[in-house]
Amino acid sequence: MSGIYFHIPFCKQKCSYCDFYSTKEANGIDELVKFEIKELILRKDYLKQDLIDTIYFGGGTPSLLSICDIERLLDSVKQNFNVADQCEITFETNPDDLTEDYLKGLYDCHVNRLSIGVQSFNDDILKFLGRRHDSHKLNFNIETAKKVGFNNISVDLIFGIPGMELVTYLDSIDKVIQLDIQHISAYSLTIAEGTLFYKLRKENKLKEIDEEELLVQFNSTIDILSGHGFNHYEISNYAKTGYKSRHNCSYWEDVNYLGIGPSAHSYNGLSRQWNISSTRKYCGMLDKGESFFEVEFLTRKDKFNEYIITGLRTSNGVSRDFIKKNFDVEIVQHFVKVVFSLLKQGLIHPYDDRVVLTRRGILISDYILQRLYFI
Repeated sequence: MSGIYFHIPFCKQKCSYCDFYSTKEANGIDELVKFEIKELILRKDYLKQDLIDTIYFGGGTPSLLSICDIERLLDSVKQNFNVADQCEITFETNPDDLTEDYLKGLYDCHVNRLSIGVQSFNDDILKFLGRRHDSHKLNFNIETAKKVGFNNISVDLIFGIPGMELVTYLDSIDKVIQLDIQHISAYSLTIAEGTLFYKLRKENKLKEIDEEELLVQFNSTIDILSGHGFNHYEISNYAKTGYKSRHNCSYWEDVNYLGIGPSAHSYNGLSRQWNISSTRKYCGMLDKGESFFEVEFLTRKDKFNEYIITGLRTSNGVSRDFIKKNFDVEIVQHFVKVVFSLLKQGLIHPYDDRVVLTRRGILISDYILQRLYFI
C-alpha cells in the first residue's frame, strides 16, 4: 500500500501563523496542474507498482482548483497507478471557497474525505488568525457537505492562541461536537519564523500564552473529545472509530508515498526526496527537463531517527524490542539511556513492549525528540 500527495500552494491570503510554502499568484493554477500531471507521469515507477490506498490534496488551498482540474489530476493517477477500489481521497478546503455546487463536484469526483480549515468558531479569533471566513459560513458549509453526501469530515482547530480565553476555545469544541464531525485535528499554535505572528512577537506586539494555560487547553481537548467517542491516536489528531486519516497514518507507519508539486516530499523506504519550494521554478525546470528535487539516502542512524520521530507521534509509540533487533548496539544504548532519563521526568511511560509520550510529554515533544535523536 502507498499514498500520493498533491501540493496546491496557492492562497488568496497568507494566514498570520502559517509557515507552509504558498503563493498568492493564483493565476498560474492551470499551468501548475499541467506540470503536476507531467511529474506524476515521470515518476510513475517511484512506488514500484504499489497499490495506491490514499490520495491527499493539501496546500495552500486546494479548493482554489476547479472541479475540472481535480478530475484531470485524479484521472492521471488512475491512468498511471494501480488505485485501490476503496482508496481514501482527502481534499483540504477553505470554508470561504465552498458552495453547494463545488461540494457536489468534489463528491462526483469520488472525493470521500473532506478536511475543512475551521480553526475557530469565534469571529474575532478568525480575524486575528487572518482567516477569510466567519463562523456562519462554517456551519453552513459543514451542514451542506453532509447534505451532499460526505460522511467522513475532518475539521482543524487551534488552541494556545494569544488572548483566547478557555471558554472561547471550549465553545469551538462544543460546536464541532454538535455538528457530528468524524475527525478533529487540534493543533497548539506554533509561532514559526517567517510568519506575521513571528514578526509581531519579535517587535513585542504579541505575547504567547503561558505553559500552564496551554496545558489546561490541551488537557481539556483530550478529556472532552474522549468523552464524546474520539480516540486520541496521534499528537494532534482525534477520530471516531473507523475514521482515522489513513493517509496521515502512512507518514507515521513507514508507508511509502509520492509527493507531487512544489515543496512536496516523497519517501520510498530508502530515501527522502523533496521538490523545490517555488512554483515558478518547479514548472520551469519540469518544462526544460531539469532536476527539480533533492534526494537524501537514509543511513541506519537516519532510519532510527525516522522511527523515533514518526512513532512517538502516535498513541502506539515505539517498540523497544524492534529497536533492539534492528539497530546497532551503540544506538540501542543511547535509546535506553535517554528513555530512562525521560521516564524519571514523567515525559514518557512504558506499556508492554512500547514507550509512549505522556500528556506533558506531548506538549514538549520537540524537546523529547531532540533528546532521542542519535547524532
